[in-house]
Amino acid sequence: MRNNQTGFDRTRARQSRFTGGTRCMLTFGLWLGAGSAAFADPPLLTNPPLAPAPPVSANPTLTTDSPITRDSANSIDWFVADQLTYDNNLYRLPTYLDITKVAGPLAKREDGFNSATLGGDGRWFSDSQTFGFDIRADENRFIHNDSLDNLSGKGNLAWDWRLTSLLSGQVGVSYYRGLANFADTGYYARDVVQRYDYFSSIRYQAGPHLALYGGVIGADTSQSAVAEQLYNFRSKAGNAGMELASASQNTLAFDYRYTDATFPQNFMLNGMPFNSNYREDTERVIVKYAFTAATELDVSAGYLKRDYPAANFAAFSGDVWKAALQWQPTDNLQWVLTGWRQLTAYIEAESDYFVSNGVAIAPVWIAADNLTLSLGLSRETHNYISSSPSVLTFDTRHDRLTTEQARLSYTPTSSLTFKLTVNEEQRDSNLARFHYNDTLAMASVIYMIRP
Repeated sequence: MRNNQTGFDRTRARQSRFTGGTRCMLTFGLWLGAGSAAFADPPLLTNPPLAPAPPVSANPTLTTDSPITRDSANSIDWFVADQLTYDNNLYRLPTYLDITKVAGPLAKREDGFNSATLGGDGRWFSDSQTFGFDIRADENRFIHNDSLDNLSGKGNLAWDWRLTSLLSGQVGVSYYRGLANFADTGYYARDVVQRYDYFSSIRYQAGPHLALYGGVIGADTSQSAVAEQLYNFRSKAGNAGMELASASQNTLAFDYRYTDATFPQNFMLNGMPFNSNYREDTERVIVKYAFTAATELDVSAGYLKRDYPAANFAAFSGDVWKAALQWQPTDNLQWVLTGWRQLTAYIEAESDYFVSNGVAIAPVWIAADNLTLSLGLSRETHNYISSSPSVLTFDTRHDRLTTEQARLSYTPTSSLTFKLTVNEEQRDSNLARFHYNDTLAMASVIYMIRP
């Protein structure tokens, strides 16, 4: 943590999962908005932020409007996009603070920025192999706060392999680059966060209703601002489990995961170094159950234990869970209700961990073949644990975050899409310095280039 304590600690990086077919098209509508990280079309309201996890869920790959199988045709698509964003509280500061005193004499509380994007995705199939990639790069230019201009982007490369009908797996790598969210850092200048994730998994179908699986996951996060590099982060994790499937393909899995995380630099607290390295064990039960063709439940629940070798007082243990109920009464309407309790941190503040308890509801309505309306509402509480820089600095911290979002998407042709998005966010805290309200409005156009 910084000795001058001028900062506000971070809060972001959300993750989501997509399903196939019409449901994939509906769920795709949940990609609802953006924080100050200048992405042309990033996801928000995608359940709680999660600690390092396989980028397959962190950055969904190969998403399409129709099911993909190994019999699908090889394809590659490119797109160009442009988005104009208005943000009425760019630095995510309470109204009583003078922006020029914390962010410099030229800083403006309200601002707009333009994001020009080039990206693409491709898929190649054979009888036993699948290769895929998706990539995008964004040039982000601010109207007033031009010192924040930056290049952002993300990408995934994945190989789904199969040796026999019983043995399969996946190998891949993911990359993310974006401007750090000012709600989560005390550094009110350009700080670009980069993250690499790599993963490998294997699955063995031991019987018609039993599968064994395992994998390794790694992550490396770095920040460009020297003052923030004490939050650089590396992690290595492995998991193993078994899955039982019924004749109707409902599943019950038992999973164990081990994580070893290191922070190359200590931060100074009252002149003394504090090391945030930790080891973590998590045991979970995972249930996926379809009540009907229209209603599905996805639940994971377990127990997490984390130890900090350099500080016994910082140890944490407790239950963690996540449940998502998806209801699709018609081909054109979907509701997703999600609740969770997770130990987590945002990508810009990997050591500032908190327990997130929350609930979110997100309906998606396809009003016509070319018109989709997506709404979202989430409420969550953040209780920071004893090892977090927030608690070590301020003794205690408890936040409450409310987010409301709406998006209208219009696709007049298969190659052209227009989107309008509005996002309202409010954070309350027992510490007045972490209060803020923010309104974000975005208008974008996307043009697909299909050879």
